[in-house]
Amino acid sequence: MLTELEQLAAKIGRVLHHADTLAAENQRLREEIERLQADASRLRGDREAMAADRELLNIKIEEAQLRIQSILDKLPTASDARQLDLLGEGDAASRAEQKAPGENA
Repeated sequence: MLTELEQLAAKIGRVLHHADTLAAENQRLREEIERLQADASRLRGDREAMAADRELLNIKIEEAQLRIQSILDKLPTASDARQLDLLGEGDAASRAEQKAPGENA
């Protein structure tokens, strides 16, 4: 009977050790879950902030496109005689026309 009690006590000791190990693992997993939940919450906040920034940038892009289109609408067209010669090609052509025949450039 004493041997059986010793064996039972040894088994109870192993079960208690195993229970302690499981409790420690359970606590570690709870802490890990809390950390992951905090990370997920932070990432959700970051995502929402980025979505708001993106929306703001889209609005700014649309406003810039409207301003550019407004500027382009004010520029003279190719058929407009008032068109500016921004590259100076017209100057060279008009100078060539003004030169006397037989004159070298």
